[in-house]
Amino acid sequence: MGEHDTPEALGVQSEWIWGNDLETIVFAQVFGHGKTLIFRFTLDSKQQPQSLTTRIVNCYHDPTVDSASATLPDRPSMRTAIWSAIAAVWAKCSEQPAIKDPDVIIDVYDTVSTDLPSRITHGGLTSLTRLGQLGGRGCTTLVHPVSNPESQFVFKGIDFRTFLNLYESGHIKEEVKIYYRSVELVSSMPPHPNIMAPANALVTICKTGDDRPVVCGTLHALLPNGNLGDHIEKNNDSGEQIPLSCKALWCYQMAAAIAHTHFVAHTYHMDVKPGNFLVDADHNLVLIDWEQSDAPISTAAPEIDDTWDVEEIPAEGLTTTLRYTKYTGPERRNMPENTPGNSGWNVWNVFPVWNDQCPKALELAEVFSLGRSMWMLLRQPDMNAFEDITRTTEVVEDWASSDDIPAHWKKVVQDCLKHSPNERISLRELVKFRDSARHEVKTNGLSS
Repeated sequence: MGEHDTPEALGVQSEWIWGNDLETIVFAQVFGHGKTLIFRFTLDSKQQPQSLTTRIVNCYHDPTVDSASATLPDRPSMRTAIWSAIAAVWAKCSEQPAIKDPDVIIDVYDTVSTDLPSRITHGGLTSLTRLGQLGGRGCTTLVHPVSNPESQFVFKGIDFRTFLNLYESGHIKEEVKIYYRSVELVSSMPPHPNIMAPANALVTICKTGDDRPVVCGTLHALLPNGNLGDHIEKNNDSGEQIPLSCKALWCYQMAAAIAHTHFVAHTYHMDVKPGNFLVDADHNLVLIDWEQSDAPISTAAPEIDDTWDVEEIPAEGLTTTLRYTKYTGPERRNMPENTPGNSGWNVWNVFPVWNDQCPKALELAEVFSLGRSMWMLLRQPDMNAFEDITRTTEVVEDWASSDDIPAHWKKVVQDCLKHSPNERISLRELVKFRDSARHEVKTNGLSS
């Protein structure tokens, strides 16, 4: 392979190669010019042993072959053949409009000539048409049913690209469990106007030759106004302040959703941040993303970093207090070894432990996350500034350019953000305050 026959010569990075369990396909992924593309080499069904795709597949999976011409000499030769083939078709394929679709796979199909044909295809949800990738964990995609283009939904689940992205790390099985658990949680949770409703429909797939359906995703109503993080960024870009009445309402709705989570559903969210509150058609907030498997560094409470244990002990009168002790025992883990992320909760997740042993500690941890999220809404800082932080303590809550925010609102936010959980405002008190504040703005006006 000459220097001009590689993806790198085209400014493209070759990433990884893997195969399927049936030993009939080899996939290769490359990244370049803002695109991640997946190429597929398939064993020739016509059994042409000298075709390039067949030799690549046979070399990768190493079955018994009748002739040396049906495979390649070794793995380095196979990699050379794969990357040369991709380099040959990259320019033509990468400029096609369909390449922007999130589920695209490029088939480099069978040939014995030097001219390599290729075809852009889409991974399998045949009854849905994909319109574009949305944000969020895993696959969150705007779709419409093939039979009804006017009805748009949000598909959330495990699609082919999600599988490929997580296959190499081995985390895909855990990701499927997390997804199923979130569907079950939302379906069984008592309804609340500021919490996402259960899915409109389940999306299923079947293996080739098997008519038993397997749930791979869900369809949800499309909420057209984006998420709260988007609103903050949009207003910052235009130099505008979100109206105080909206801030008052949204702060209340954030607190109300988390209070319902803890006191009615008796569970937790774990991923409280502006980006996980969608804005519906009536400009109310709806809390989404119930995977309960990761936390945002920018809003995480400092005590959830995996170094603390906690117990609730009696205090004066009928009250209790929390006693935190630094963990000094052997290394502990309740998350899978291949869990992505470098935070303490990716190793030892205190949320399920404290949910069973000390729910008050979880309540106060999520009060902190609410306080940080409310500060982001009220203060409207540059949201991009939080992308590179490695610890929640790196965020400094200043109140610059926020003279319109009443002083008592700022104080309650600071009460949420106390480093000691025992000094924080309770979740019930926070809901009560935010409810009063929204009515104050609505009925009487307000000054700082």
